[in-house]
Formats: sequence, C-alpha cells, structure tokens
Amino acid sequence: MMGEDDLASAGLRHLPPEDVSAARAQRLRERCHHELRKRTAPEPAPASAVVWRRTIGPALIGAWGAIHLIVTFRTAAALYGLF
Repeated sequence: MMGEDDLASAGLRHLPPEDVSAARAQRLRERCHHELRKRTAPEPAPASAVVWRRTIGPALIGAWGAIHLIVTFRTAAALYGLF
C-alpha cells in the first residue's frame, strides 16, 4: 500500500501546474473542503439520547451517590458503635 501511495504522489508531482486554471482549482478545493466538513461533522444525537444525558443519567448517578454515602456513614457509625 505504501508503494502505491508513493507512486501516485510521484506521478502527481510530474503534472504540469497549468492544466487547471486557478479559479477552477479554487472551486475544486472549496468543494473538497465542503465534502470533508460534511463527512466529519458530528450528527445530532437522537432525542432519546438527549433525555438520557440530561435527566435520567444524572438522576441515576445522584441516587447511586446518595446510596453510597448513606451506606458509608452507616458502616462508619456501626464501626464506632454509634448505630
């Protein structure tokens, strides 16, 4: 694969620069950049993912944290004979 890339690059270097007008080259470059931006732009998340990320996920994490904190305090209190 690397050899093919090198051959292609070498072939491109030997092309005369005046084959394409400057205006045409600019239009092609802009089209290429537009296509590349379209392909790499992140797709918007579906509504269910937004609901999960904004409400359900934080609520579950908060509940888990609260339960962990309560269990930790109860364990510490039992260790020291307070409960």
